[in-house]
Amino acid sequence: MKAVNKNFASVNVFQAWLGERGWVAPVLLLCFMSFAAPGVSFAADAVKKIETRVALIVGNSDYKSAPLENPANDASDLASALEKKGFKVLVRENVGERGLKEAVDTFAKHLKKGGIGLFFFAGHGIQVKDQNFLMPIDVGFESEADIAYKGVSAEYVLSRMAEAGNRVNIVILDACRNNPFQEAKKSSKGLGVMSVGRAEVGTFIAYATSPGSVAADGTGRNGLYTRSLLRALESQDSDIDRVFGRVRTGVVQETAGAQVPWTSSSVVGSFYFDVAEDVVAQQKAVQTSFAAIPAPAASSQTAAPFDPVQEQAFWNRIKDSRNPADFIAYLEKFSGATRAAFARWIVQKYGGTLPPNLGAPAYLNASVAPAPSGPTQQQMPSQTAAASEVALPQKNASSSSGSGERDCTGCPELVVVPGGEFVMGSGKEEKLREPDEEPAHRVRIGGPIAVGKYEVTRAQYAEFARETKRESKGGCNSTLGGRFNKNLKASWSSPGFPQKDDEPVVCVSWEDAHAYTTWLSKKTGKSYRLLSEAEWEYVARAGTTGRRFWSDPDEGNACRYASVADMSFKKVSPGMPIFPCSDEHPYTAPVGKFPANPFGLHDILGNVAEWIEDCWNGDYSSAPENGAVRSTGSCSERGYRGGAWNGKPATVRSAYRDRESIEERHDHLGFRVVRVAP
Repeated sequence: MKAVNKNFASVNVFQAWLGERGWVAPVLLLCFMSFAAPGVSFAADAVKKIETRVALIVGNSDYKSAPLENPANDASDLASALEKKGFKVLVRENVGERGLKEAVDTFAKHLKKGGIGLFFFAGHGIQVKDQNFLMPIDVGFESEADIAYKGVSAEYVLSRMAEAGNRVNIVILDACRNNPFQEAKKSSKGLGVMSVGRAEVGTFIAYATSPGSVAADGTGRNGLYTRSLLRALESQDSDIDRVFGRVRTGVVQETAGAQVPWTSSSVVGSFYFDVAEDVVAQQKAVQTSFAAIPAPAASSQTAAPFDPVQEQAFWNRIKDSRNPADFIAYLEKFSGATRAAFARWIVQKYGGTLPPNLGAPAYLNASVAPAPSGPTQQQMPSQTAAASEVALPQKNASSSSGSGERDCTGCPELVVVPGGEFVMGSGKEEKLREPDEEPAHRVRIGGPIAVGKYEVTRAQYAEFARETKRESKGGCNSTLGGRFNKNLKASWSSPGFPQKDDEPVVCVSWEDAHAYTTWLSKKTGKSYRLLSEAEWEYVARAGTTGRRFWSDPDEGNACRYASVADMSFKKVSPGMPIFPCSDEHPYTAPVGKFPANPFGLHDILGNVAEWIEDCWNGDYSSAPENGAVRSTGSCSERGYRGGAWNGKPATVRSAYRDRESIEERHDHLGFRVVRVAP
């Protein structure tokens, strides 16, 4: 079975026309499900902002005892379905105790920002003394105490969700299968009713079957319950009660009444899984509750989902520009933001032409500028360089709003990153800096660039190698155990450790990577290359100024954000400096498993280091200030950036640089592509 682990592959936020953040709560669907959220006045909060949708999806199949066939597939398929519905999704498949607990903690931290929360667990669940425990795969349970200590309480998950103060809390636990751990003599059959506590409004509980009963695992790709849920989500009318009504009907029919899904709800008002339907429903609720407030005319366009962090970073880069193309690029990604009206006005004021799909509603076609949201322009720091005229790359007709784009089937998925300014390199304040990271200097990326959302995978490279019949003679270097050695038999298809097709390709030289971009350019008719060093650091920082794009300074939390040298790595390579945590991947991880940075790029730090286009130079003296490829210096050597699965804290940094000969290959070194405008 092919495991797919995605870490919040996309963030989706809809903003209502009055601006500020509103409250929404998670809805949890479970074999045993329940959720709690503080009661709030929906009418009062609906005038704020349509909710952020966050989901944690867990599927555990590979148990030491009594493995299950479907849960990992269930998690992968439900994650894809929810992403289409506007959820930001964290997926975990076949996780152990530590990974499951860390995932719940990460999920809870995102929920504190408010919004809709959804938790799904497929796997073994055990009821002990009226509490329901979700089972990690790496524990053999020999006693009741083990279950309570090493499992994750479903009630605990509910309490963490309730802390967010959301409008709707959803928990889905397809974990009502029979208890296989006979040693746990006091565990009960099926799952029990979970206590919500304080009768909070906004809780939706969904069980795969009635409390105390056992659910069927299923014989196809998906479990019986999840298969019915996926079908129900595909149907029109995504009202939550109707969705689970269809689920109940489907399961009862398939089992001839032997399994009856069960739900409990304290949701006030409506909730629709489909974002467009939910927006319409909430707008109607706002208009009903605030009939005395004159509402602006509705746009004919549906707002696209967006990440507010990315929106803020993008705006900071263009706010002083007077180039219409910058603001058109902004509207392509953030047409639903509160600053969109001001961006449209700027485009018109400076002679730009809005594409039809970005045209303003009638009430925005005014002769005076709408007020931008947030600080006034007088309060905003000015940029030192004007934006350059850059043609905006055209999106594929097949690409969907809020997602990446591809130029062919099997091509790397791309994310369009806005242009802007940043400070490249390290200053004296960086204690880990090395001489080749100096001097720190300002660089301007003139316009949008389309960057690989993920590192190039084994499957993508395999297609290139097959079509071009490219060989990989010469072996591959490794530093496992802290000692440098070269395995002459190793190659990208056999790097010396197990890999799956959705993991990043390694053991490729700069010449291999360059040949891949040449092949990709011919295949698509577009212009591809490796990122320049300045482009790489710009997209890696993504508007941040610290060592890494995540703000958490605790190196013990690095495993939440990247595949790095950690406790898992230490098991296969003792004696090297590590991060004091575990990401559960001693080698490479599937691309996209960890959260994207604010520009929407995954694994920009960690997983594998990435070749860049530039010739090697020992420092930034005379480095270009426009982000161009550096074609002078030692061109028989090329740089690489980003740290890797074996990267220690000093090397997993946005500013860290390293180099290698163009013909050498390493088991921690891969690449990412960029498509450049013609």
